[in-house]
Amino acid sequence: MSNMKNKRRDFLKKVCPSVALAFFGVTMLEACSSGGEEDSSSNGGDSSSKGYTVNGNTVVIDLNHSSFSSLNSNGWINFGSQGMLLLKIDASTYRAFTNSCPHQGNQSQWSYNSSVDKFVCGAHGNSYPTDCSTAGTAGGALKCYTANFNSGKLTVTK
Repeated sequence: MSNMKNKRRDFLKKVCPSVALAFFGVTMLEACSSGGEEDSSSNGGDSSSKGYTVNGNTVVIDLNHSSFSSLNSNGWINFGSQGMLLLKIDASTYRAFTNSCPHQGNQSQWSYNSSVDKFVCGAHGNSYPTDCSTAGTAGGALKCYTANFNSGKLTVTK
């Protein structure tokens, strides 16, 4: 079974992702994850080498880890492996949101417009405020998670 996954993974590396999605859909991509049988970041295992750990619905992020350096420089990141958008408000305040667009559920296609303090979905151009309650241009608000910062660690509870 593992050999079959490797063949699919090799195939996907060689073709345009859009073509692969058109032919096989998302389920094939799920079957071709780059990890082993289980991804420790999604099953509560130790992902500390990646700068975070997961325990149930709680994610603890080491903001000093190189994986999260763009959060400090850009003020936000799409933490796709955990389905979150992280936003730095100031030196000790952070917000965390789902990265699933309220309009159609698209993920990982976000940008952040700091001049209006909104995340913009790249799939449809809809924008969503970061105040955790105001609806966006397509209705609905980004789901906001509890985020607490202490001693260089950000704890997010989904």
